[in-house]
Amino acid sequence: MNKILIMLTMLLIIPAFLSAQDSIKSDEELALLGNSGAAFRLGARYLNGDGVAIDYEKAKYYLEMAAEQNHAHALYDLGYMYLYGEGVEQNYLMAFDYFERSSDFDFAPAFYIIGIMFYDGAGVKKNNKKAYEYCKKAFEKGYKSTAVDLDHDNKTLIVK
Repeated sequence: MNKILIMLTMLLIIPAFLSAQDSIKSDEELALLGNSGAAFRLGARYLNGDGVAIDYEKAKYYLEMAAEQNHAHALYDLGYMYLYGEGVEQNYLMAFDYFERSSDFDFAPAFYIIGIMFYDGAGVKKNNKKAYEYCKKAFEKGYKSTAVDLDHDNKTLIVK
């Protein structure tokens, strides 16, 4: 019975693995042809270890490729790498720059993280009014957070 269960499990896992490998290969080909979406998907996979081992060098390479074409999420992910020092030296100014560039394309998470940077004073001068305005814009664009509420009366954040 155990052998049958193992064989059935393998029959389910192997096709999924091969499909993921085909998807990665396809995205590699598309990225080299200039497809920013494919470059972003690869960068995100390597950043998060999604179907591949985490590889910050490859993540940065593909995310930069997509960011050169103004891919908002790739810009955001590069900002994330610099904000938290994921595979790069932590650099709040670089992080802020990437997040700001991402926000230029109305990417709601970028507005939120910029707001948090202003709230914390991470790489920018602490400014509760700017923190409020950026987070408010993120929420207006549909961003959800359980960690932050807006105090509209005092135009500041309530961090839980």
